[in-house]
Amino acid sequence: MRGDLAMLWCSIVAGRGGARTMALTSGAFISIDEAQAMVSPGGHFSPWIADLGLRIERIDKTGVRARLPRSPRIQRPGGVVIGQALMAAADTLLVLAFSEALGRKPSMATVSLTTNFMRAAVDCDVIAEARPLKLGRTTVFGEVVFYADGEAQPVGQATAVFAVLPDAAAAKFTAVGTLAGG
Repeated sequence: MRGDLAMLWCSIVAGRGGARTMALTSGAFISIDEAQAMVSPGGHFSPWIADLGLRIERIDKTGVRARLPRSPRIQRPGGVVIGQALMAAADTLLVLAFSEALGRKPSMATVSLTTNFMRAAVDCDVIAEARPLKLGRTTVFGEVVFYADGEAQPVGQATAVFAVLPDAAAAKFTAVGTLAGG
């Protein structure tokens, strides 16, 4: 009985919130393999995102976990991972997290991205945990916490706001060559 009421409530709320609420009650929308293909060469994002080498480890309604592998291409002298790589990873992973939570792949535009660096990640893989915080019809909010691989204390945190473009605008937005999340 309780489950039936929950589904009825989700159906009623779906009228106000669209597929967003219904998606939260269904299975995975994007598989790990699909998410990995999106961040790989020839995928959904700009080629330089593929250069980061992100490896998707988990994707579900609660968020995305990915690994940013250690690479001299994203390190300063001394092995410190550069902030630009973390910020690009945050923006990219939030697009995946929002798409999974919404149950669709809308075009999105980053409204704001604030990153706080707490300490250096030195000569290591970085683990990124991205999660949606609030899903609105036209605006979504999220957070990414970064950890040096094997450590419990974060090295950084990013918070972001994205605009979810209407379907008609999304088609026009994408047609001019702009990719979602950028």
